[in-house]
Amino acid sequence: MLERAREFLRIAEKALDAGCYHAAALCTYAAMFWAAIMALERVGIRQERWSHGGLQITFRNELVRRRQQYPRQFAEWLEDAYDLRNDAHYQRTEISAKKVRRIVSHAREFVTAIAERKG
Repeated sequence: MLERAREFLRIAEKALDAGCYHAAALCTYAAMFWAAIMALERVGIRQERWSHGGLQITFRNELVRRRQQYPRQFAEWLEDAYDLRNDAHYQRTEISAKKVRRIVSHAREFVTAIAERKG
């Protein structure tokens, strides 16, 4: 799962560099989604299939609030990435380069922190 998260993050960064903001937003959320699954599995929380909302709530409740393994902003960033992904995928409006750059930066920190955490 970590390699999948890193792959999506690499593609998000390439899309951002190419000015493909919608694609960058989609891949950014995917990177964070897979990293969050890995973080939950490390503490023994596994599901065959995660809904987006279920993953976000479980990450916030278990890894941020209960176990305090990650800062509060990580849960917020995961939700922000999901919202931007939805805008990119389903809305006719353009998304701002500034928002995409910010969320890609947050995803980089999110994926790195999860990758570096042991157990």
